[in-house]
Amino acid sequence: MPRLEEWEIKKYWEIFQGLKPENNKLTGEKVSPVLKNSRLQDAQLSQIWELSDIDNDGKLDFEEFCITMRMIFDLVNGSITSIPSELPGWLVPGSKVHLIQANRAVNGNTSVDPSFNDDDGEDGLSDDFDWYISPTDKSTYEAIYNSNSDSYGRVRFDSLDSLYKTLSKVPSSDISSAWNLVNPKSFETIDKDQVLVFLHILNQRENGKRVPRGVPASLRATFSKEVPNYDLSANSNYKSGNSGPRYTEPSGTKKFASNYLTKIGQATNEKGTDFSATEGTDWEEVRLRRELTELENLLEKVEKGSKYYEEEDQKNSLVKYELEQLLKYKEGLLNKSKSRGNDKDLDDVKNDIELIESQVSTLEEFLTQKNQELAQIQEEIGSLKA
Repeated sequence: MPRLEEWEIKKYWEIFQGLKPENNKLTGEKVSPVLKNSRLQDAQLSQIWELSDIDNDGKLDFEEFCITMRMIFDLVNGSITSIPSELPGWLVPGSKVHLIQANRAVNGNTSVDPSFNDDDGEDGLSDDFDWYISPTDKSTYEAIYNSNSDSYGRVRFDSLDSLYKTLSKVPSSDISSAWNLVNPKSFETIDKDQVLVFLHILNQRENGKRVPRGVPASLRATFSKEVPNYDLSANSNYKSGNSGPRYTEPSGTKKFASNYLTKIGQATNEKGTDFSATEGTDWEEVRLRRELTELENLLEKVEKGSKYYEEEDQKNSLVKYELEQLLKYKEGLLNKSKSRGNDKDLDDVKNDIELIESQVSTLEEFLTQKNQELAQIQEEIGSLKA
């Protein structure tokens, strides 16, 4: 099943930031130049916008912008030939699944897209996710946070690349989903509270728990604050709203990020890449590559056709030459027969003359037909080379 890869998300983030979003959202006016640069029809761009603007606020947040960019790239690349009537489940952000399902219910469609619940065929994953962070886990998460935060107490997504590589059971799509859950405003960095929850989600996913589609209301309010919290003294454990069983590690399970903690204890902090504004998109490059491929295929076809017609031209020229020689021979016999009329019986001469004239007439018709075919072939070769 298709998915948004990590490198794609980074590329779209650069473009998103380059368009200077306001309150982490882009208006149609700001996005319009990028979309029109794809040279898709206005009707197609309008359809894509309607599918991408899941919350129907007339603007695109980063997740919605990713949807827009991916669908446009797929159309320009030729990966898809038409815009789907509904957003495919694999392209719906986890934080917005409830909006999609609500819209479907309002429209009278109560069916559930199975890809909402099991994008990657994750058979065996448990839905028993617990938001409680034990003191032991909290200490581990804080060690990772302290090793990767900048001077403002903020952490970038790609500053944890080394950690991601140690998570053998967590695909990159789930890592991105977890990041989006704790970073609903699509900031470039997140603070300590968000980092702790982000690492907790990865920990439970590594231990067989499915990444949740949303976060508790208390956390959502914290993560959605407009002004980042730089207070590093925050110290709280996160609990779900119910009194269900606490999360415990399965027996024999290796401690979360143990190898990574050992590594960072001996190495300097890894700093993330500084995303900078981009001047545009890759629409033109994609389109030119596609047109180049089409031209190369056409040229190959022309060359094959030209070679074939040249061979046929040579064959027809040879046949024409042979027919002309045969015609000259027959005409010579005819003239010779007429000049020898006194030496042979008149009836025999007459029969020979009629036979030869008939043969000459047939040969002339055949020669005329071949000349016409040759002219047509030469005209086709000329049009292909042009």
